Amino acid sequence: MRSPSILNQLKNSPALEILQKIGRQARHMQPHIVGGFVRDTLLGRDSFDIDVVVTATDNQNGITVARQLAQNWNGKVKMHLNFGTATVECRDGWKVDIVTARRETYAKPGALPKVEFSNLLDDLWRRDFSVNAIAASITPDQFGQITDPTGGMDDLKKGLIRILHAESFTDDPTRIFRTVRYASRYNFQIENQTVALLRSTLDQIKSVSGSRLQNEFNHIFEESMAVQIIQRLSALGLETILCPEWQVVPQLGERWQRIRKNLGWASQYLTSYQFNPQDFFWMALDLPNQVQKMLSFSPSLQQKLVEQTKLAHRLLEGTLTRRTKPSNVYKLLKPYSLEPLVYHLPQPQIEQYLTKLRHIQPNINGKDLIDEGWCAGPKLAQILWERFAQQLDDEARADKVENQAC
Repeated sequence: MRSPSILNQLKNSPALEILQKIGRQARHMQPHIVGGFVRDTLLGRDSFDIDVVVTATDNQNGITVARQLAQNWNGKVKMHLNFGTATVECRDGWKVDIVTARRETYAKPGALPKVEFSNLLDDLWRRDFSVNAIAASITPDQFGQITDPTGGMDDLKKGLIRILHAESFTDDPTRIFRTVRYASRYNFQIENQTVALLRSTLDQIKSVSGSRLQNEFNHIFEESMAVQIIQRLSALGLETILCPEWQVVPQLGERWQRIRKNLGWASQYLTSYQFNPQDFFWMALDLPNQVQKMLSFSPSLQQKLVEQTKLAHRLLEGTLTRRTKPSNVYKLLKPYSLEPLVYHLPQPQIEQYLTKLRHIQPNINGKDLIDEGWCAGPKLAQILWERFAQQLDDEARADKVENQAC
C-alpha cells in the first residue's frame, strides 16, 4: 500500500525550495517537517514558520544542522542547548526551527521536561495533540511521505482536537490553553475524552509559572478568535481556578473591537509612539491584583493597569465633560501613560489632549518670572501654572475658532 504524501500540497508552497535544500543538506539525519507547518499545509492554510525534526548521529544534532543552514543562507541562529534545538532566521523572512528527535519526561506538573535524544516516532508521541504529530519526510528520495502514528490525519478530517496521553495535561498544563486555542482557530471540536481530562486537571494550571501563563495569554491575544477563546476558557472554569473573585466581563467583545479601532486611530495620529497591543488586551480583562501578581507582570505593565483603572473611575465620576477647560483636561491627563488614554478613546477631551494639548510647551519659565520681579519659591510654581493654563486655554480657543472658520 502506498504511503500517504503531502507532496501535492507542497508543490505550490513558497516553502518548497527551502525544504528541498534542508532535505538535501540533512539527508543523513532523516529530516522531516512536523507540527504546525504540516497541520496547516494539510488544511490548505499558509504557514511561514517551519518545524523540522532530525535524528541525532554520533556527532551531529539539530544545532549542528541549524549552524550549517545559517552559514549557507547568511542567516541568524538562536540555540537552545538543553533541548538540542535551534532557530534559523533567514534574510527572506523564513524562520526554521530545527529540533533533534527526543523523548521527554516531567519531574512534576508544570515543570519543563527532561530531554533525551531518540527517534522520530518517540518525538511524535511526545507531542501535545494528534493533529500536531504528523510528520512528512523531506529527504530527496522520500520527499513528502507522511508518518502518522497517532491518527492525526483522521482527526484533521473529522475536525477533532485530541491529546495523546492521559497524563498530557498533568505533564504540561499549558496544553489546556492550546486545546481551546486550536479548537477555536480551526472551528474543531474537542474530543470527549480530552474534554474530560482537561476538566479534571484544570487546577494544575496553578502549578505553571507566571511567565509561562502570561505567554499563553499573549498567544491567545494574537488569535482572531481571541474573545471566543477566553470565553470558552471561562466556561471551563479558568478564572475560578486563578482567582474566585475574577469574572470575564460580558462586554469583552465590545472592548476588543474598541481596542482594535483605537489602535488604528493611534497608528494614524500618534505615529512617533510604538504601542504593544498586548497591553491593551490585558487592560480589557479587568484582572484582580492577585491574578496580576500570579502572572508576573513587569512593573511597567502593572503601572499601566493601575492607571487604566484609576482613569476609568475618574471618567465614571464625570470629571471630563465638554465644558471642562483645556487647562483642566491637561492637568487631569498629564500624569497618565499614553496606553490608558488611548484605551479610553473615543473621548473628545482625551483625543484633544493626545493630539494637541500634550504638545504645547510653556512660553514662559521661572527665570522669566524672576526677571519680572517675582521671588523664587512655591508662589512662583503657582504663577507658572496659571500662566501656562491661560496659554493652553487661549491656544485651544484659537484652534476651535480656526476649525470653525474652515
